[in-house]
Amino acid sequence: MRIDRIPHHSVAIVGGGFAGAVTALKLLDRTEVPLAITIIERREELGRGIAYSTPEPVHLVNGPAEIFSLHPEAPGHLPRWLVENGPAHGWTPPAEVGSSSPPRYLYGTYVRDELARAVANARLGSTLRHVRSSASALVAAPNRIRITTTDGAVVEADEAVLALGAFQPRLSATESQLAGHPRFAANPWDTRALDRLIDCNEILLIGSSLSMVDAIASMEVRGYRGRYRVVSRRGQFVEGRRTVEAARDFLADGPLPTTARELLSRVKAERRAIAADGADWQGLPLAIRPHILSLWQGANDRERLRFTRHLRAFWDVTAHRSAPESHEIVESVTAEGRLTHGRARILGFAAEDGDITARLKTGADIETVPFDGVIDCRGHQLHDWRRIADPFVKSLLASGEVRPHSTGYGIDATPAGDLINEEGVVHRNLSAIGHPLRGVAWESSSITEQRTQAIALADRILAKFTPIRVA
Repeated sequence: MRIDRIPHHSVAIVGGGFAGAVTALKLLDRTEVPLAITIIERREELGRGIAYSTPEPVHLVNGPAEIFSLHPEAPGHLPRWLVENGPAHGWTPPAEVGSSSPPRYLYGTYVRDELARAVANARLGSTLRHVRSSASALVAAPNRIRITTTDGAVVEADEAVLALGAFQPRLSATESQLAGHPRFAANPWDTRALDRLIDCNEILLIGSSLSMVDAIASMEVRGYRGRYRVVSRRGQFVEGRRTVEAARDFLADGPLPTTARELLSRVKAERRAIAADGADWQGLPLAIRPHILSLWQGANDRERLRFTRHLRAFWDVTAHRSAPESHEIVESVTAEGRLTHGRARILGFAAEDGDITARLKTGADIETVPFDGVIDCRGHQLHDWRRIADPFVKSLLASGEVRPHSTGYGIDATPAGDLINEEGVVHRNLSAIGHPLRGVAWESSSITEQRTQAIALADRILAKFTPIRVA
């Protein structure tokens, strides 16, 4: 076994997608002591992860560029970068670049380049190395973390951060009936699987949120002219984002709600007031979003789970809307009569001679419908670590170094993100960022929330390494 030793003041980050890369960037930019950072990430490029690895230009970030700068104190940083670098990467910036939604691959390039800039300008001899492997085991001691990789390397560091991202659910029992079928795309970003669906007449899309928008955009750019049927259990359908100002901060009127019922009551009352004024309801989630962390952490588990059971689907489609350009594609297909959507539950599939038949329960009826192709658009939304098949996740739980959050979302941690082991002891040198903290912070999957977490995490880690100045 070979051991890679790192000098004192060291941080190991498991996962080099957006959250891991931005954590490293903030550490490098803010450190006042020599710092050695190791990122364990099997992908070739840091900063892309799942979301920003897609090569398709029609897959866009779901928000305006002006809010996605990696430097919140400089909101114009990303728009300027896009103007200077977009054309070289095949994207022509529009006149109003700040309100535009650039391709996700281009945003991933921005993250990658900013991390490279931080490394090149690293102060005090600080370094970053990229270990192209996957973590397989972790052992935490009070003053040292040891991480073993799948190729046998051992990385030791003073601090470790889990930036593992989200995981795609396993195929359901019904969907597993299609495993290996050439007309089944288990991943809506699998370009080769989508290529095989070009000559279909009718495609079933399972799920009606942002992954569905990506799938339709991908098929349309390929020249597909067939029909789509979109089904989801609740029948919700993602809407396009409009440029609106945030509604008034109605949640500032008195104490924050502590129950799902009270929150729903206040939101419904405010939406009625917005409608009466003739204003756009899309300003409402913008007013709620700054309070999400306080609302979530101020509720008990019973109310959190009540929210996830009854209100999550409504929040997801109102807060997470598609980019205007993406929505135009969906609207165009709908106007042509090529897209229908509604509430349905899949009871089963039958595949015979290349054809796929689905049994759908819609309301009180059960339909048996033939399709030429099926795309699973549920996205990477498996947050229950007890159901994740990843070997490293299973190892972390089995070792007791982490424990599932009491809500079933992600893993247990303090509000600041310090992880808690199975005995209830808080790790002082093992933290998490992003998706693993879903049970702690709920909205911990978007750019803005992960950026905020990365800054706070970098400051907490560096405070341990920086000598206290005596006045």
